[in-house]
Amino acid sequence: MAQSLRICMLNTDVPVPTVQAHSPTHTTYGRIFQHLLCSAASKSILTPTITITSTEFDVTKGEYPPSLSPFDGIIISGSVNSAYDDLPWIRNLDAFIQNVYRKEKRVKIFGSCFGHQVICHALLNQYGVTVEKDPNGCELGVKEITLHQRFREAFGKGVAATMRLQFVHHDHVVIPSMDALPRSWMTLGSTRHCGVQGLYEAGRILTYQGHFEFDRFVNGETVKFFFPEWEPEVLAEALEAIDADDDSVAAAKMVLDFFLEKIGDASAGTHAVVGGLLTPPLQE
Repeated sequence: MAQSLRICMLNTDVPVPTVQAHSPTHTTYGRIFQHLLCSAASKSILTPTITITSTEFDVTKGEYPPSLSPFDGIIISGSVNSAYDDLPWIRNLDAFIQNVYRKEKRVKIFGSCFGHQVICHALLNQYGVTVEKDPNGCELGVKEITLHQRFREAFGKGVAATMRLQFVHHDHVVIPSMDALPRSWMTLGSTRHCGVQGLYEAGRILTYQGHFEFDRFVNGETVKFFFPEWEPEVLAEALEAIDADDDSVAAAKMVLDFFLEKIGDASAGTHAVVGGLLTPPLQE
C-alpha cells in the first residue's frame, strides 16, 4: 500500500549564501531535509514508493501553520541563535512546541542542533534540563556518537552501536541526572565532547545534536562564513575535521523510521505544560 509522509518544516535560519547558491535543493534547510529523507526512502526496501512532501514556515518571521491536520510530523532546523536567547520568535517557538506536544499527540517532532536544544528547553525545563554554552567550547567536524543501549533497544530497526555526524555547535543540553527525565524519555548517545547527543520518546520526539543534513560542503562553507576571523591554521584544522566520511544516510533513515513508526504507549506523555493556541500569539 502506498505511503505518504507530510512534513511541517520549521526553518529557524537559512543556509549561508554559498550553500544557497549551490543548487535548488540547498536554498532552504527545509529543502535539504526533504531531499535527504526522500533519498533515504528510495534506498530502503521497505519504503521505496513513499511520497514525502513538506511545507516550509519561517518561524523567525512568525510563520506557523494555522492547523497541523495536513501534517504527520514537524522538523525544526538548526540556527545561529541559542535556545535561551530572549527573542520573541524563540519564545513563540517554545509555546508552539509545548502546545503541539500537549494537543497533537499523533504529530511527531524532530529537531536538529538548535532544534534539539529548543525542544529540550520547551519540554524538559521543568525537570531541570537546561541549555547553556558548553564550557569545553565548540564541537566541530565529524565526530563519532556512541549510541546508548537503551535507545538502541527501544528504537530497534537494527540501529548500529555508533554513528558519525557533522557538528558545529557551542551550546549543549545539560541533564542533571537520568532519573530527572520522565520514564518514557531517553538519551540517544554521547561523544567525548558532548554527553547529550539527542533525546527520544517513542512515537513523539527524536532529536540530534549533530547535523545529518550537513555534508563536507555545507559544514565547511558554514564555518568559513561564521568564523572569518579565525587564524588560517585554526580554520585549516577545522576544515580537515569536517572533511571526513559520516553516517548521514543511516541518520536520515532513522529519522524516516521515527516518522513512520506507530505511536506507542509512551505517546500519552507525562508533562504538565501550559496550554494555549496551536499557533502562539506574538510575544513582545
